[in-house]
Amino acid sequence: MGLLKQTEIGFRQGLLRMLRVFVKRRNPLPRKLDFNSCTFLFVRQDRIGDVLVSTPLIHALKKHYPGATVDFLLSTNNHFVLEHEPLVRNRWIYRKNLPGAIETLATIRRQHYDFVIDLMDNPSTTSTVICLCSGGKWTVGLSKENAYAYDIAVPLLSRKETHIVDRLGRLLTVFGIEPDREEFRIRYATSKDSDLFAREFWGRSGLSGKFVIGMNVSPAKGVRFWGRKNYQELLRRLLAEKPGVKLLLLHQPADREEAASIAEPFPDVLLSPVTSSFDRFAALVRELSMLITPDTSAVHLAAAFNIPSVVLYVQSNKSLRIWEAYGSPSETLVTDVDDLSSIPPEQVLAAVRRLLQRTRLGHHEARNESTRVG
Repeated sequence: MGLLKQTEIGFRQGLLRMLRVFVKRRNPLPRKLDFNSCTFLFVRQDRIGDVLVSTPLIHALKKHYPGATVDFLLSTNNHFVLEHEPLVRNRWIYRKNLPGAIETLATIRRQHYDFVIDLMDNPSTTSTVICLCSGGKWTVGLSKENAYAYDIAVPLLSRKETHIVDRLGRLLTVFGIEPDREEFRIRYATSKDSDLFAREFWGRSGLSGKFVIGMNVSPAKGVRFWGRKNYQELLRRLLAEKPGVKLLLLHQPADREEAASIAEPFPDVLLSPVTSSFDRFAALVRELSMLITPDTSAVHLAAAFNIPSVVLYVQSNKSLRIWEAYGSPSETLVTDVDDLSSIPPEQVLAAVRRLLQRTRLGHHEARNESTRVG
């Protein structure tokens, strides 16, 4: 970790400790409150996957209180995730530069929200400041080092034993919703334009009606890149063992050159089209029969569409549970070193076999192969 980053972390930790001295929010809820007529602002100003794992809360809240108004405060990195979500009214974008932050917070204050809900399960200086400056009647969050910023702090379940979706689900208890009785599911709404984009690609590529395994090669740099040789070895083995299966390499636009290099020795392996938006990438994932992916937002898309997935994780911190696929069939492969390429291809292939057997997708595959040969 560089000196600049260490300094930034130290400053943020110091700010959190200083605010604890001056801030004590404890505005109690009245005994009877009509949540159905309340306005809610959810704060999730971090990454794409963080928004996706928060979507079960939106749907549970709106199921119980259909008249409630739900807005989100997002960031420049993730605001597009909820672009087509019909249950969210406004998607405010928080910008980290000072003028942008002040403008956004001023806009939020004018909304006079009833509840401002911090969805972070680790203490965040940014979300702390947002909660304190939002002007909401009540602030809600999970009990952690910055709980002084909340009027209502909900117990934080174990970050080692409990999935992030279930940890966040405890926030609903404030509104009289028992999370253990809810059928939580990650959601993502694609646009009609993106659905058409994916279907047209499937049609012209001969994938319609076929069993398609998508292999996400992004990110193509850093510790979460599985490595060109690993991808190629897995492709070689899948082509030999599963001749009736279609293989599709998914990638971010910036990684297309790497994806093409991986696919070059295999004429039967397809490259996904260049996607101009996250929504188009999501629509491609939605059409898959199975997904193989490193630990990125794609795993949560697979869960949203109930697509079986084999997911490769780096878990350097054993005290934290990995964010595995929630509520959908999956196989997880974990390395405790900061190098995803340490997971060998034979382990991934074995996980594909297990997943096929568990989900009975092998029958689907065999049926497609019979149709193709006949």
